[in-house]
Amino acid sequence: MPHERMQEWICYSCDDHLRRGNLPTIAVANKLELASIPLELAELNVLERQLIAKILPFAKIVALPKGQQRAVHGAVVCVPSEVEATVNCLPRPSSDAQLLQVKLKRRIKYKGHQYFYTVNMKNVLAALATLKDMHSEYKDVSIDQGATFNSLPDDLPCNEEQTQQDNGDASEQADQSQSPEKDELRPGLVLDSCMQPPDIAQEALSYGDGIFSVAPAQGNKPVGFFAIPKLEAMAFPVQFPTGQNTLDEVREKKLSPSKYFNARLFCVDTRFASDQSYLFFAQFVTETHMATNSMSIQMRKGKPITRDGRKISSKMLQDKQEVEKLITNKDATRFMQPLRGTPAYWEKTLKDLNAMVRQLGKPTFFLTFSAAEMRWPEVIEAVKAQQGEQVDFSQLDWNAKCDILRSNPVTVMRLFEKRVDALMTDLILSPAHPIGEVEDYFYRVEFQARGSPHIHLLVWIKDAPEFGDLQDDSVVIKFIDQYITCQMPDPNADPELHKIVSEVQLHSRNHSKSCKKGNVMCRFGFPKLPMDKTILTYPTPDDDDDDDNDNNDQQQSAKKQTQRQKGKTKEQSSSA
Repeated sequence: MPHERMQEWICYSCDDHLRRGNLPTIAVANKLELASIPLELAELNVLERQLIAKILPFAKIVALPKGQQRAVHGAVVCVPSEVEATVNCLPRPSSDAQLLQVKLKRRIKYKGHQYFYTVNMKNVLAALATLKDMHSEYKDVSIDQGATFNSLPDDLPCNEEQTQQDNGDASEQADQSQSPEKDELRPGLVLDSCMQPPDIAQEALSYGDGIFSVAPAQGNKPVGFFAIPKLEAMAFPVQFPTGQNTLDEVREKKLSPSKYFNARLFCVDTRFASDQSYLFFAQFVTETHMATNSMSIQMRKGKPITRDGRKISSKMLQDKQEVEKLITNKDATRFMQPLRGTPAYWEKTLKDLNAMVRQLGKPTFFLTFSAAEMRWPEVIEAVKAQQGEQVDFSQLDWNAKCDILRSNPVTVMRLFEKRVDALMTDLILSPAHPIGEVEDYFYRVEFQARGSPHIHLLVWIKDAPEFGDLQDDSVVIKFIDQYITCQMPDPNADPELHKIVSEVQLHSRNHSKSCKKGNVMCRFGFPKLPMDKTILTYPTPDDDDDDDNDNNDQQQSAKKQTQRQKGKTKEQSSSA
């Protein structure tokens, strides 16, 4: 182990707080301590964890192509679950070898399911017994130990195919369902809920072809994240076996949801970072909190009194109920500041970028850097090291690497961020000036269809010639040749660089679907003709004339349309 790993390290933020004699906000002493997970809870699979949770966070999690990274579509909706009724309706095994095939659904009659796993009821009962002893919210849980496979009745509901609808009907009903619950849950926010509409009349259990279908949350209304105390502990009892130190805990140093979830996800304990449901839950709670806090209220001009005749005062505006009444009566309007990732946010970012172009001129370089996590041994090894294991990177195949990367996406993204910082600090902005002296830069992080990140980077280089502004192209060509080359590296002089360029910088002869967009062989123009020197191409005069003619035609047609509209207006006025 390296010497620096054998020492204890502290972050700059905590060091600054401690030097001033203050308790760091993300310190364990600030009620962030985690209880160890009992063995009875650690052995549960995904569905077994859902069966014992008193709150079910429903989310439409989909697998992305290739690496099977996970993504969420729509909102995360928390619904209370009937733990006792669900567990009591499932039969108990008469021996340890008997297992149940269980589908977790939003409604029994729907054909689609949220999870489908083999369930060991012995583990579920042991986990509930442990939670009843440890968890503050499970003291009132009562479980029937009497049911067994032998006592399973013969007249359970018939085949699933006769009692369930297909996914299309379910989605259509969900879209057409009324949404007063969502309005009550998030006033002023439009949510794209993926939860199916409740149906109280349905049974809690369906059995057919040896498969048990349970819908522990059907018939219950969704609840707000901040409306129920200990919601996080009831939704994720495995992560919080004692039910303590959750988001809504009263702390000496207040923590915002974003700081709280950062502390949880970046913790050395990977119980949170490795749980995909918790990741999306944390993301949605954080964004909801940011959206709610970013709202501002603006009074309508010329409205000094309300509709019921009361004068609008500052005291009235400090009362939440009074503010909601003003908004409902159209006496005030709620505005939301741009949130990261929203169209309004990117519109503001685009304006900032346009301001940079006006001040600095045209960017010199446009660069794209994609993550190559499948080629980074340190990423795979870091994830496995967090799990207490060691692997030989050279012996792993594609599927094994994908499984490791999916097991802790937080660590993968943090290492990507560190690589981007190192790329900018140690290479592009270094005194070596590999692409020239950088005046300014701008980059945006995007995600490919497979879920891996990449950045698009604009760089302004000091004293760089601008294309099209010089009569002599030789200055621009000389600048390009100074920093850009299209030659293959010498395999003998630099075999590693030759290997990298050969594998990732050559356009494949087998064009992908991305190449063939627009019904062309390759929209990027490959293969290209070889050239022995750099050449600058300009639009031909014919192209310029065609563009001018098109612009003139458009202007003339616009003038004719305007004249026709004016003529119609005159006719209408004369007839009137």
